[in-house]
Amino acid sequence: MDREKARKILGEEATEEQITNLLNNWHIDENAKVQELEKQINALNEQNSKHSDYDEIKSKLDEINKANMTEQEKLEQQKQEIAKNLAESRIIKNTAKAKDVLAGLNVSDAIIAKLVSEDENATLSSVNELKTMLETQKELVAKETKESLTTLDLTPSITNVNQNENVMTLEKFGNMSAEEQNKWLQENPNGLENLN
Repeated sequence: MDREKARKILGEEATEEQITNLLNNWHIDENAKVQELEKQINALNEQNSKHSDYDEIKSKLDEINKANMTEQEKLEQQKQEIAKNLAESRIIKNTAKAKDVLAGLNVSDAIIAKLVSEDENATLSSVNELKTMLETQKELVAKETKESLTTLDLTPSITNVNQNENVMTLEKFGNMSAEEQNKWLQENPNGLENLN
């Protein structure tokens, strides 16, 4: 706060001494608030530093617990890892077999992944079912396409065109001007032989 703000608060009749006293009291109050906030920050920082080494202590405790595991617990953990690895390897093997069966059918890896499971027989059954469906669909489309092409009418239909309209005859050639005859002969060098 400055002297102008203090004068506005106290009014225009306020003396310099009153303004100074107001500013001094205001600054004392503000300093007290700042000191209180600094105390609170220091207290929070102190509490935070007490708890900051939690992750380090937890990891050390985990290491101690792991070291204290019994042989049976270690064997059980290894057994779980082996089972997990075996399941993953079965899925990889069955994925390779599924891709081999579906080779050439343009099936995405995402669809193959949905068909593959740990059970080889179930995987092959699903993959063969999809293969049969795709091949049947392909044959049906080929058959329908062939049928539609064989029944397609290929004869041209030019019913509105007079077939003899653009044919040059000896009579038409004779009725043309000399300039038109020269132009026609340039466009049709062997045209005189075919005139009727």
